[in-house]
Amino acid sequence: MKKRGREKKEGLNDVDVFVGQRLRELRMLAGLSQSDVASALGLTFQQLQKYERGFNRVSSSRLFKLGQFFRVPVSVFFEGLESRPATEETEAQVVRSDDSDNTLRSREALMLARYYQSIRDPQVRGAIRELAERCAEQSEAAEAAGVPATVPATTGRGRGKRGAQGTASQA
Repeated sequence: MKKRGREKKEGLNDVDVFVGQRLRELRMLAGLSQSDVASALGLTFQQLQKYERGFNRVSSSRLFKLGQFFRVPVSVFFEGLESRPATEETEAQVVRSDDSDNTLRSREALMLARYYQSIRDPQVRGAIRELAERCAEQSEAAEAAGVPATVPATTGRGRGKRGAQGTASQA
């Protein structure tokens, strides 16, 4: 049975995947859904999804419109591209990367950055940054000492709007 659509002779293009990941990061930092961004640009959410996954290449004119929409220079979509390792990295490899990867690729890290950006009080921001630094230092020291990482049990309190819903989905 013949497949619909065009067949790609090669895998995904690394640059297209990278640009798509940057697009996804910007969208999530802005707190927008794929539908929100797509409708603002006259696209379907499926098309935006293909851009984010690197299945479709984002044209230069579309990158320009995306930059205007997010109020960032087009160069933001390529920042960090040169500093990647020389080995080719496909989307599957990115998904398999371990949790210690300090990039903003995980949903949790993106949401944390978004919440942090919304805090206007400089003293509160400083206190949160200091807390995060201390927690990271403590984790690094424990890891160096060979102490296994533990995950505390959650009670569902202090989880914002989601409440106990978040704990059920983590099981």
